[in-house]
Amino acid sequence: MKTLLILLCSTSLLLAGDFTTLFMSATLYVLLLTLIIGLMFYIKQLQKESRKNSALFEYSDIPTLHLSQNGSILSVNQSALTLVGYTKKQLHSKRWYEKFLPDERAIQIRHTLHQSLKKDAQASFNAYLIRNNAKALLVKYTLTTLPHPYRSTILTIVDLSDQNDQKKSLQVLQTNLLESKKALKQLTEQFKVTFDIAINGIAILDESGAMSYINRALLEMFEYNEDYMKHLGISLVINDDESVQLLLKSAKRGEKIDKMHICSSTRSGVKLDLDLTMGYLPELEQYYMVIQDITKTLAYTAELKRSKKHLEQRVIKDCLTSAYNRTYMEEQLEHLIEVEKEPFGFIILDIDFFKKVNDTYGHLVGDDVLINLVEALKDQLRKGDTIARFGGEEFVIILPFASHEQSLNVAIKLQTHIASLHFENCPVITCSFGVESFEGQHDKRALLLAADEALYKAKESGRNCVVDARSF
Repeated sequence: MKTLLILLCSTSLLLAGDFTTLFMSATLYVLLLTLIIGLMFYIKQLQKESRKNSALFEYSDIPTLHLSQNGSILSVNQSALTLVGYTKKQLHSKRWYEKFLPDERAIQIRHTLHQSLKKDAQASFNAYLIRNNAKALLVKYTLTTLPHPYRSTILTIVDLSDQNDQKKSLQVLQTNLLESKKALKQLTEQFKVTFDIAINGIAILDESGAMSYINRALLEMFEYNEDYMKHLGISLVINDDESVQLLLKSAKRGEKIDKMHICSSTRSGVKLDLDLTMGYLPELEQYYMVIQDITKTLAYTAELKRSKKHLEQRVIKDCLTSAYNRTYMEEQLEHLIEVEKEPFGFIILDIDFFKKVNDTYGHLVGDDVLINLVEALKDQLRKGDTIARFGGEEFVIILPFASHEQSLNVAIKLQTHIASLHFENCPVITCSFGVESFEGQHDKRALLLAADEALYKAKESGRNCVVDARSF
C-alpha cells in the first residue's frame, strides 16, 4: 500500500505544474486510491467468506463435492472420499453422475437434472451410489447452485441408513451458504452505492470482457445510457479489438495496468484524454476498470507551461528589443567562465551619436532604431549566439566556442553590414565595436573591462570601427 501511495503521489507531482495543479491532481488521486482500497476490502471480505466455507466444506461430516457447471468434480471432502472409496486423483475432473450413478440414471441426470438447476437453486433425489468396490448404496443426492459469480454447484450425499445426524449437518451447511449469499449481496449493494458517487468512471467486466456494471460517472463521461454502453462494451473506450484482448490477458496474468493514457471521444464527438487503470479479481473471475478524465487537467497544464515560458521570457529579455537583458547576460558569462570553461568571443557595440537620433527624430524613432538593429544582428549571427542589451544604446554579443580571430571577423562583418542598412522611416546609423575573447585568462569583470576599454578606443578613433582589446 505504501508503494501504491508513493507512485500515486509521484505521478501527481509530475503532472502538477504549480500548487493549484498539484492540489487538483492530489485530490483526484486520493479519490482513486479510496476506490482501490475499497476494492481490496471487498476482495478481503470475499476471501474471508471463501476460507470460512472452505473450512466447513473440508471438515464437514457430510460427504460433499464441489462441481463445475457441467458437472465435473472440482474438489471433494474427506467424508465423501470415505463414502465412495475413491481417491481425489481418481475423481478430479470426472463427471459425478458418470462416476457414481448407474448408467441409465446417469443419462437421466445429464439431460434433465442440470437443466432444472438453471431455473431453480436446488434439487434433491434418492438413488443408488456405485462405490469404487462396485457395491451399491442407497443415498440422497442434493445439488445446490452457488450464487453469482461463483458459477458452480455443491453436491451433498446423505447415506439414508444414517440420515438423521447427517440431515442436521446438511442444514447447518445450507444455512451457512445462505448467509454467505446474503453477505455477498450486501457487499455488492454497498460497493455499487460507493461506485455510483465516485467522480471517476468505474466498470466491472466479466471473463469475456463484457461490461456487467457501469457507474454513473462513466455513463456521464461518454454521454451514453447504461444499456447502450453495455452493448458497445470496452471497445467504446479502446477502439482496437487486438489491444483490448492484450489488456485483458495482461490483467489476468496479474500485470499492473496503471494510469495508461488513452484517447477516446464522447457520443457527441468531444475528444477525451483518459487515464486507464485495470486489474483482475480472481476470486470473482471479473475485471475492474477505473477511468479518469484528464482532458481539462492536460489542457490546464499546457496553458500553465505556456504562461510559465512567457513569464520566463519576460524576466530574461528586454521588453523593447527582445534581446536578452543585462542580468541574463551576466549569468551566461559566469556559467561560461566558471562552468563550461570553453573559449568564447565577447563583443560590445554602441550606436554612434544615438542621442542625436533621439533629439532630431524623437524617442519613438529611436526605439525603432534599437528594434531594427537587434533584428539585423540576429540575421547575421548563429543560432546559439547571444545578443543582450547592456544599457541604453549599448549591446553585447557572446559567441560560444569562437576564437579571438573569429570574433574579430564577426565584429568587422557586423560593422560593415549595419553601416550599409537603410531602415524604413529611420536614419542611417553606424556602430563602434570593442572585441575581447575568453581563453581562460579572464574573470567576468576583467572581460567586461577589457571589451569596454576597446569600445572606448573605437569611439576615440572616429567611431564606426572595430577595436581589438589586445591591440593596445
